[in-house]
Amino acid sequence: MTARASNLSMPLLAALLACMFLQGCARKLTNANLNCVKMDMSPKEVESILGPPNRMEKRDMPLETDAKTLAIQRYFYDQNGKTVVIHFVDDKLSGIDGTFDQ
Repeated sequence: MTARASNLSMPLLAALLACMFLQGCARKLTNANLNCVKMDMSPKEVESILGPPNRMEKRDMPLETDAKTLAIQRYFYDQNGKTVVIHFVDDKLSGIDGTFDQ
């Protein structure tokens, strides 16, 4: 192998090794993590405990009694075929649906 070919294969080898190690570092969410999440936490506080959600929904819910809307947000965490949904109203945690453990 020439010196040039050797220099080209080193970054490729490093990238392959990084991919292998990163797969082993996938987050594992448990009910213990979920129990650290408390009512009235902000989305950022929840993310600091559970990490970023797999997907997120935002919408404004109109209020019947006034011309205002209420900011609604849901975080979805998927793991091993289970989904936990975290509900926020006006940027405060208002409810949790589901569990991670069996």
